[in-house]
Amino acid sequence: MSDREQQPESAPSPSVTDAAEALAPPLQDGRDYPDESSSALPRDPPPFEPLFTLLTNVTTNATVHPRVQYLFSDDDTSVLSNAPPAGQRAVVVDLAPSADNARWAVSSTSSLTSDFAITGSRISGPSADGGDAPDSGASAATLRVEGVEREPVDPRSDGSPGGSAGTVAAGREDMVALSDDFRRRMDVLRSVVGEGEKRREASANQQMSLRETRGP
Repeated sequence: MSDREQQPESAPSPSVTDAAEALAPPLQDGRDYPDESSSALPRDPPPFEPLFTLLTNVTTNATVHPRVQYLFSDDDTSVLSNAPPAGQRAVVVDLAPSADNARWAVSSTSSLTSDFAITGSRISGPSADGGDAPDSGASAATLRVEGVEREPVDPRSDGSPGGSAGTVAAGREDMVALSDDFRRRMDVLRSVVGEGEKRREASANQQMSLRETRGP
């Protein structure tokens, strides 16, 4: 052995270029990826313009242009607790931005009158031919609300035509009429239940949004 102790060879220190490559993120494949930090931020709602509103009573097949009062999130909502005047009906339509945040859509609709139930509501674009709306509302989106009023039970007469043949014929006609009326009422009931489910889902989504805003 030599009197000089042999030192082990040390590994070369990394260069500045190697350190930069280690810290740099992997290169993307040329495609545009969404920025997670920006996508998490709440987006501004779409611009709002007054809607041309039509309310249809399906029971009487009558359509009217009702008086509309807009309430925004920072407005006083105590007016909703007031009973509508006699002979009038009050309907509340909750609007929310659509999934793509490009327009406003109906979130839920409810009737504040016990003898009137909502069966459908939607916002459609401006009428192409202007047939459903006057000139003042032709350029605006249209809010359409449909509902039914409480129908009285149709009493059936106990009288019957003379003779057994007439009795059988009248009984068959009554059965057909009752069957048609039952199907019609079931269709109305399904529509009313569907609107109720929309209100329940909208309320649940609103509660979830409030919890996320407040945080843990």
